Amino acid sequence: MSEFTFPPQLTQAVQEHAFPLVFATVSGAHLYGFPSADSDWDLRGAHVLPLTEVLGLREGPGTWSLERDDGVVELDLVTHDARKFAGLLLKRNGYVLEQLLSPLVVHSSAAHAALVALAPGVLTRHHAGHYLGFTVNQ
Repeated sequence: MSEFTFPPQLTQAVQEHAFPLVFATVSGAHLYGFPSADSDWDLRGAHVLPLTEVLGLREGPGTWSLERDDGVVELDLVTHDARKFAGLLLKRNGYVLEQLLSPLVVHSSAAHAALVALAPGVLTRHHAGHYLGFTVNQ
């Protein structure tokens, strides 16, 4: 877990998540080290859908989101179900890799640790292109 102190609203939102979380980490300006006084808190992660949402004719929600502003903390929480998250990770998506490896961890689990351990195996030269493009655009 991170030594960073998070506003209690982040922990509360994670605890109230509709599905069991694999992880929730801080992304965006707070992760990059340049939050402004009016920066919202971007939380990203992965969740596990109940078996009834995975098996059957109807597929459960691949993405779950919550936006909350209590006048003190503005929060944007977005998580993907484990299957969708794994698919994005295998598609060389630097954004989800960044979420997985963020040092600002609000919630973790054994499954999160297992995914972190697998991360070096999905890192490719294509990820460099993602960040080079980001740098050029800045």
